[in-house]
Amino acid sequence: MKQIITFLLLFLSLGVGAQVTSNPKIKKKSTKDVFINKIEITDQWTVFSMQFVSKTSKEILEEYLKDNPKEKEQLQNMNPMMRNMILQQFMQQQNTSTISFQPSSYIKTSDGKKYKFIKAVDIPTAPNRQDVEAGKKYFFKVYFDKLPKGFETIDLIEHNSDRADNFTYWNFFGISINNPDENAKPKALAAAPKDEVADQELEEFKLFGKVIDATSNKPISAKILCYDSKTQQIIDSVQTSKSGSYEFLIASSEVLYKISSNGYNSLEESFDVGAFLKKGSFEKDLFLEPFAQPKVEQEVKPIEEIKEEKIGVPVNPERSTFKLDKVYFDLGESNVLPESFEQLDYLATYLKENPSLKIQIEGHTDNQGDSKANKKLSLERAYNVREYLVSKGIAGNRIKFVGLGDTQPVATNDNEENRKLNRRVEYKIID
Repeated sequence: MKQIITFLLLFLSLGVGAQVTSNPKIKKKSTKDVFINKIEITDQWTVFSMQFVSKTSKEILEEYLKDNPKEKEQLQNMNPMMRNMILQQFMQQQNTSTISFQPSSYIKTSDGKKYKFIKAVDIPTAPNRQDVEAGKKYFFKVYFDKLPKGFETIDLIEHNSDRADNFTYWNFFGISINNPDENAKPKALAAAPKDEVADQELEEFKLFGKVIDATSNKPISAKILCYDSKTQQIIDSVQTSKSGSYEFLIASSEVLYKISSNGYNSLEESFDVGAFLKKGSFEKDLFLEPFAQPKVEQEVKPIEEIKEEKIGVPVNPERSTFKLDKVYFDLGESNVLPESFEQLDYLATYLKENPSLKIQIEGHTDNQGDSKANKKLSLERAYNVREYLVSKGIAGNRIKFVGLGDTQPVATNDNEENRKLNRRVEYKIID
């Protein structure tokens, strides 16, 4: 009995008579990365089902160079090795993107009234932020105060600027939604002859379309139950093929869909037939969101199980940073000497045995000479160490690199012995 009551409460909270708009038309938005999959106006809220698609580093770079032709020209005229390093640094910095939703967001209607933000699901609210991986899709929902009937074009505003403080804000203007004014219905029906209206109500209306994966935009097989919204009686049901196609012939003025498929979140959508009765048919695609894939945790082989001298000497108690004490360079040069290969080969093997591990290579110098030249040299050395590991089969996106120059000495630079200690390459475990 308790389970039945819980189900009924959940069902009522979804709002049987909810107005739903799938993939609404939008006149203008501040970014191409975010999409509104569905807007649902329930008995309590206005709910936006949204999707963020994180660009790959390559896509971000192409877009940046397109918007900054002068910097693109400078790169083209640069030494190939230096150009490659700068591009690598730019791309690895883009892999640290984060997202959140602004609690100061609001919906704005055509009369200028604002409807406040209530909560967000599956995305943090600022100032908290969530790391995102390049090329992945993230689904989330945001809830606002319920919109009154009659407003069919709205704006969703996160910030008064599209970009500020190094952040891009998600602003959507001219969103078309299914939210007609109920008071307009009797007027429309009253204008038609009585017999004509009766005939229209008795005619069968064809409702058809496809069930589609909201992530891949490809049709999927699904089970669809079609209910009369008023009586809650099942009108028809269908199990679609892989084509996802369905078709119902209905005589009710309002229907409720219940769609389910293995591996997907179930969906409920209502549809007002009366608004399209004269057309005789309506095509409506139904979008299902796939279950979030659980992150598979891979066991990391402890550093203690490997002889530390083979993959570096720990430089902190947490054993998260290691000095590559057997990696060598000629004085003032950045090429990795052959004597270094043995230790780097051991490190490459360790990274292969722990495929979830990511590291950051850090180059350091003493304080002799020009500080800018030292930073450049340390960057080149870190880059060449990274390239050696990549040549041994380690994915480049697992290895970041930075050049810190003479900014982080481990000893004073008052004699050659101490300066030698400061000239070093280290790596830090970052994931």
